[in-house]
Amino acid sequence: MNEIKNIGIIGSGKMGSDIFNYLSDFSFNLIWFTRNPDHKVVLRNTYQKKIKRQLKHGIINQEIFDFRNKYRITNDLIELSDCDLILESVIEELDVKSELFHELDKIIKPSCVLASNSSSILPSELCENVQRKNRILGLHFFYPLAFKNVVEIISSEYTDEISLEKAKLFLDDIKRFYIEQKEQSAFILNRILLQLQLVAFGFIKEIGLKYSQLDTIAKKTVTEFGLFEMMDQVGHNTMHNAIMNYSRKDPDKRKYEPLLKELQHRTLSEKKSTYKFYDSETEMFEVSGEMENYIQETLRFMANKYIKEYSENYQINLFSLKKALVEFCGIML
Repeated sequence: MNEIKNIGIIGSGKMGSDIFNYLSDFSFNLIWFTRNPDHKVVLRNTYQKKIKRQLKHGIINQEIFDFRNKYRITNDLIELSDCDLILESVIEELDVKSELFHELDKIIKPSCVLASNSSSILPSELCENVQRKNRILGLHFFYPLAFKNVVEIISSEYTDEISLEKAKLFLDDIKRFYIEQKEQSAFILNRILLQLQLVAFGFIKEIGLKYSQLDTIAKKTVTEFGLFEMMDQVGHNTMHNAIMNYSRKDPDKRKYEPLLKELQHRTLSEKKSTYKFYDSETEMFEVSGEMENYIQETLRFMANKYIKEYSENYQINLFSLKKALVEFCGIML
């Protein structure tokens, strides 16, 4: 099996940048791609300032500096032609990702593994215009990488064992805990969290709680971050697209509609100004201890219900799933 030495990273947003910065601490030859020529210059200057500071303060030595200074940042896709692994992390839109994979398929070497960091688009959906379907899989990292030590490996019916083993060895090399998923169980961590977000949104509408109040209760109960605060951080358009994709895997699609409408409303509003979940909150009524306990118990019950259900339905090791959830969002039950 060929060793992974040359790694291409496509995407210079929050997630792509985080992947590049994390992998720069290892001994891979990195090539970072952005389509924007001006952004390429900014990324290069920012990175060189970073490693120069590290050298100056003794965080790295001259040998490491010289090695990392050879990392390439490019806006020419052909420079990724000799990569052993390419990690894609561009906008969460199928057409954009599909076209990118089609372009890559024409230039990469036969042994290169193409991995998508998508949080909702299946590997098989990226195979339509690609010859080497067996080399495509999902490697879903979670932001920020430094604090979320879990990756979802997602394989399609086309993914071969060699590509899968390469992905596992790569994740072992970079010290990442991972869980394996087929497409039926893909993105299981986000899908479990989404069930709690749907319950929480129901409390908002039925009881009249404010989003910040519900988030405070949730953080005492199951997650280390607010359920709606998390949606603001990910972005409402990204959340809307992901939930639409997740809903297609669920026979009960109607339960997603209220939250989808809310996110769509906020996405349209964002064209004029930021419209986060806490922004419009005014006077709040006091939440009784009884009501808070009821919400906490409901969230705990639903978390346990879906963890058990998904583990059994998709034959995922329960211990691994619980460990992954702790790493992802702090769920400890």
